[in-house]
Amino acid sequence: MPEKILIAQAPGEGRRALAQVLRDQGYFPVLAADQEATRQLLVDRPAVLLLDPDLPGGAERQFWTELEMGCRQNEAACLALLNAGRSLSALRERAPWLAGTLRLPLDRDDLAARLADVLTIRRLRHELSLAHQMLSKKQRDFGESLRAAAQIQKNLLPRQLPKVASLNFAYRFLPCEEIGGDLLNVLRLDEDTVMAYVFDVSGHGVSSAMVGVSVHQSLSPHSGHIVKQRLDQPPYYRVPGPGQVMAALEAEFPFERFDKFFTIAYLLIDIRSGRVRYSIAGHPPALLLRADGGMEALPATGGLIGLSEVGAFSEAEVRLNPGDRLFLYSDGILEYSNALREFFGEARFLRKLGELRRHELGRVCDKIIEALRTFGRGAPLGDDITLLAIEYRGN
Repeated sequence: MPEKILIAQAPGEGRRALAQVLRDQGYFPVLAADQEATRQLLVDRPAVLLLDPDLPGGAERQFWTELEMGCRQNEAACLALLNAGRSLSALRERAPWLAGTLRLPLDRDDLAARLADVLTIRRLRHELSLAHQMLSKKQRDFGESLRAAAQIQKNLLPRQLPKVASLNFAYRFLPCEEIGGDLLNVLRLDEDTVMAYVFDVSGHGVSSAMVGVSVHQSLSPHSGHIVKQRLDQPPYYRVPGPGQVMAALEAEFPFERFDKFFTIAYLLIDIRSGRVRYSIAGHPPALLLRADGGMEALPATGGLIGLSEVGAFSEAEVRLNPGDRLFLYSDGILEYSNALREFFGEARFLRKLGELRRHELGRVCDKIIEALRTFGRGAPLGDDITLLAIEYRGN
């Protein structure tokens, strides 16, 4: 369909000749003889308005104001038709929003070139506007997806921690703005055993959060095949060791399937004896703070889940004494940075835990978060912050 060109010019031979030139060049000319007709025809959204600045009609100042508004609203480029004696500077001062001018008498080649230019600019502006609209919609949709993922992530956090006479638990979780892949859980698997873990899926956003949901489901005792396996004879279940759990996760979450990997610290705690069996797959080492103030790090026993070979995971164990505390955490704590790009770091974290060793467990977690915020001075979180604290009270 040919582009519509509105000619706002008093009737005469010049207007007829201009209209014919436009037809010859493949355009569809529409004619307006005065200001009122120009206002009305602008509503039909011509691509270009060719305007005689001396167009008859009435209040000149009001007409130019309305003309500017009409051209902007209807996305019409305006070119002024100037006679040889007309002052260009005065026109530009009155209407700086004009797309340009054309000198009369018209040069056909100049007219064709100027129209091609303004139509190209108009088309590009229209395409840019559409792109902005599409981008805004995608951003809204993405924001809704992030909020939904954040809510799912929040709902999977333990609402109640197990009530065990010999153990005390506390945790704090701060999601980053981009939504990460951290999750934690503490569950009692049977009369003697409590399972606890913290994991961190690579990357950010909805995909990491959804992989985190899948890992969480796989580590549910109700799934019946990883952390608590059903048997056909008494006691009708078996609790696999941490190394076996890591191998099962590796088999279930290969990188080729999810394009993600994750780290995890996984513990099985004997609530009567204080014996802890653990496997730490690529995750920051769990920290054991002894009642007498000594500190031990429980190092990794295997590689990243998703990037390691099945069966390449081992486990270790440690014995807790009354008053001993275990801390599982994500690297979001150590890698939290301030405006100077300094990391909170392991040394500062260990020092703070030592200072707080006589405080109640929940208060320790609060004070660590407070220390992070003081260090960062309002800097946004670049990753989820996860801290799980476990205290062994003894029998």
